[in-house]
Order: sequence, then C-alpha cells, then structure tokens
Amino acid sequence: MNATSSNVTPVNANPMSATRQVGDVYSPDHSQYDEGARYLYAREGHELTLFWRGPTAAEIEGFRFNPVEVGLYTNGPAAFLLYKIKDVCEWSDVAFNVHLVPEAERELPTEPAGDRGRLRMTLVDADGGVIRAKRIVSLDKVMTQALKHAMTEQAAAPFNRVLYEAAVQEVHGRHADSDALAQVAEVIEATLG
Repeated sequence: MNATSSNVTPVNANPMSATRQVGDVYSPDHSQYDEGARYLYAREGHELTLFWRGPTAAEIEGFRFNPVEVGLYTNGPAAFLLYKIKDVCEWSDVAFNVHLVPEAERELPTEPAGDRGRLRMTLVDADGGVIRAKRIVSLDKVMTQALKHAMTEQAAAPFNRVLYEAAVQEVHGRHADSDALAQVAEVIEATLG
C-alpha cells in the first residue's frame, strides 16, 4: 500500500491508544478516519499511527514484521517524519510540529546521546477505526537525536499556524513525492525490531 503524504492531525494524544490492543477501537470518539498518518511524541516514546482503508492480510503481516526505515526532513517550522515499510508502504511522510499537540499533553524527547528512541507504530483501519496491528521498533541513535533536536527547536520557537502550513505546502510543492523528499532528507536510518 502506498500511503500518501499527510499532515499531522492536530488531535489530542490518545492516552488510551497505548493500552488498546489489536481488535480494539482506536478511539471511542471516532469510527471513521481520513487515510493518512499522525506522528507525535507522547509517554516517553515516538508514536506513528497509520490510517489505511481496508488493509489486507498481507499488509497487516508486513506492517508487523517487515523492515522499517525512517527519515527526517526539516523546513522552518515544519518537520517531516518519513517512513517506509518494505514491500508494504513506499516512502511516505507526515508533517509535524510539537505545538500541534495541546500544551498540557506536550512532551519533548529526553533520550541522552547514545540512546535509541522507541517508535510505537499502530495500524488503524480508517473505515471502522479498529486497530489492525501494533509494533514497537527501535530508532537508530542518530535518528533519535535528530528528532530530539528538531522537536526542541520547535518548542523553543514561537508558533504560527499559517507559517507552518506554508512551510508544509512549500515542501510538497518543491518535491514531487515522498521518494523525492527521502532523497534530500537530513537523516535516513533503518530501525531495529
């Protein structure tokens, strides 16, 4: 499945999503989602949630077990997490800024240099809101620090939603697709797990 580029949806971090299991409803507040992705840092870990319409058994299996690569590209107030799941999802991206997470729920990465961050991945069927797969992978040390640095810089800067949206549009206008964005990313690394 080729996931399309998508902005992060400025929704609350779902504290229950970490405890919900495969087969559970992702959020009791929604039963339908637009296809896309959401990335944020919460509960001392990076979270990537993919919303796909009717994922096949092969896509679910691949999501659970196939190698994952991630990347980072920044453009002013917008940063982009790039992700690729071998034989399941070509390079895709999701824009983010820590200011899109409500201040009361906002966290910043705390991993010291040399540590590997955790990336909790969740696959949600966009048609019914049911969790189809979950996994945790370990980020490379360089990627962990790159994400920490990008988020720390975002948190320290004033946020203007119009400038953020313009930065996202500029990147998507300048690069034909996520494959092109991956070619110019500051960091591209394979995950473990």
